[in-house]
Order: sequence, then C-alpha cells, then structure tokens
Amino acid sequence: MFLQSIHNYRAVAIIAIVMSHSYVYGLEDTTGIISVIKTILTGCTALFVFISGYMFHHIFYKRFEYKKFMKGKFQRIIVPYLILSTFAIILVYIIKSGFYSSSPEYSGIVFFSPEDSSLSTAIKYYLTGRMLTAYWYIPFAILLFLASPLHFKFIKLSKNTQIFTIAAFSLISVFLHRSYENINPLQMFVYYTPFYLIGIYFSLYREEINKHCTQKGVIFLSAAILLAFYQYTQGHEGSYTKNFFEYGGIDIMFFQKMFLSTGLYFILEAFVFKTKLTDIISDTSFAIFFIHPWVLTTIKRLPFLEHPESTNVPYYLVTCLVVISLSVLISIALNRILTGKIKSRYIIGY
Repeated sequence: MFLQSIHNYRAVAIIAIVMSHSYVYGLEDTTGIISVIKTILTGCTALFVFISGYMFHHIFYKRFEYKKFMKGKFQRIIVPYLILSTFAIILVYIIKSGFYSSSPEYSGIVFFSPEDSSLSTAIKYYLTGRMLTAYWYIPFAILLFLASPLHFKFIKLSKNTQIFTIAAFSLISVFLHRSYENINPLQMFVYYTPFYLIGIYFSLYREEINKHCTQKGVIFLSAAILLAFYQYTQGHEGSYTKNFFEYGGIDIMFFQKMFLSTGLYFILEAFVFKTKLTDIISDTSFAIFFIHPWVLTTIKRLPFLEHPESTNVPYYLVTCLVVISLSVLISIALNRILTGKIKSRYIIGY
C-alpha cells in the first residue's frame, strides 16, 4: 500500500541531507540560532535510515526473499555506487586530490595512510565512500542489506523483546558515536541500527502508534529543538564523532535525531499533503543523493563564483535550491535519455 506520508517524509529527508552538505556556501562559520538550525539539519541521514526500516517491513516483509531483496538493492544502489565511485576515484587520482595528494590534511585520518599505493587507496575509497560527499552511506547501507535476515527475525520477536532490543542498541550507539570522518561502515552500521529498528517498529504497530499524532509530533520535535539548543550551549555543533574504541561521553545528537525522526513521522502522518513538487523530489530522492555531491563539487570549482567567507543565509538558500533543482533535472533527463538495455537506475538509482 502506497503511503503519501512516507513519500513526503522521503522528500523532506533528502532536502535536509542536501542542505546539511551545503554549509560551505554561506553557512560555514555561524553562531546563535543559525548554529542551532545547522545542528538540527546535520545528521539527517538518520531520517533516511528510519524510512528504510519502515519500508523494509511495509514493503518487503510479507514477500521477503533474501536473494530477490539483495538483487534489487544491487541493481538500484550498489551498481550506481560502483559506477559513480569509479568516475570519482579516477578524477581524484588524475588531479591528485584527496588521499592521492600529499597534503598533510589527510595524513592523520584513520584507515588511510600516506604510504598507501594508488591501488590500495582506490580500494579503501570503495570500502569507505570517502571519494565524494555523502557516499559513505552506501558501504554502510550494504551492511544493512546484508543483515536483512536479522531484521526479518526482529519482526518475529515479541513486542517486549523488540523494545528491549531497540533500547540495548540505542545504549550502545549513545556511547559509540558516529565514525570519525564517516570512515568506518561497521561503526556506522551499529550506530544507526536503532533508527532502522525504530522504523520497522513504527510500521509494525502503525495503527496503535498513529494515535494522537499531532500531540506526539509537537512533543518530539520540541524535544529535538531543545536538545539542539542544549548542544549549542555546550559549545557543540553537529555530530559527535570518534574512533570505534575510544570513549567520548554521551552522544546528545543521537537523542536529538531520534526525537527528530519520530517527531517528523508523527507530524507528516497528522498533516498528509500531496504536491507535484514533493512527489518529484521524493521519486528522484535516490538519484538526488547520488548526483548532488557532483553538483556541489562543480559549483565549488566554478571560477566566476566567489563563496562568502561570513554568514550569508540568502546565498546559502539559493545554493541549496540550485543544487536540488539541478539534481532533479539531471535525474529526469538521464531517466528519459537512458532507456532500453542501458537504464538510468543502474547509474543514478532512478
């Protein structure tokens, strides 16, 4: 059954993700309320993970076949990742950028090393997704897909056991934090598992959970905003990151994003709407994910554009609008051009 509310949620999630990757264009050095807004936008990958968990139960559970499930993910997500990553790695190698450069900026990052051969660096790029903004998500998502039989078993558990499982993984995530530089897919897999399980849980008990959505939405979103303000008062902006076995205290962002992802769910269930623009953005969300880093890196290198060094909200908002619009237009154009044996879904996931 098609759910307009989740369709809208997907559009909101991809817009937030693009906005969180565009700070350098007018929102890099901020204070006050703008910093709080940035903390709310940062880490909205959690929204995507929540939706993925929700749809795993809603769409795939009743007809779940592991081989068929993995084949679909391979075609729509893994193949585009391999193709686009290969182009990105080649370009990075040619211009001697990133981990192919001798810049000291990259010398201290875990997993990569200045002593790596070109081939080793390429392999590490594929494993981590560090060749382009946001591409770290795919190696992590592959682990989610591979673990789908465990998610299937989670659905079979009793309700109390499911709650205990979510709580246990949440406790681990709170102290684990996100991976430093988003470089460890296994750490990201463990960290985001509670969001995926919560998504499954919300779909599984949809009728019961969807009571009093407006009130729940207001409460949960208010809690997320208050936590973002608290983070700001503590001098912290954005995600908490560290290496796997380090101790870094409690990850406040985990709680904030859990409240945000569930709060948005309730609000979008309470106020279901349908617009052509939202539907287009949602339909092309996977393609936007794959394409927007290319648009951003192109804008960054345009010689006739001078990016503001201080806060410039209008410039930032216009840039976000341009990036999303171009990503959607490129997605639709490729979808219409690439037909027959060569399908656009194998390149951009749409």
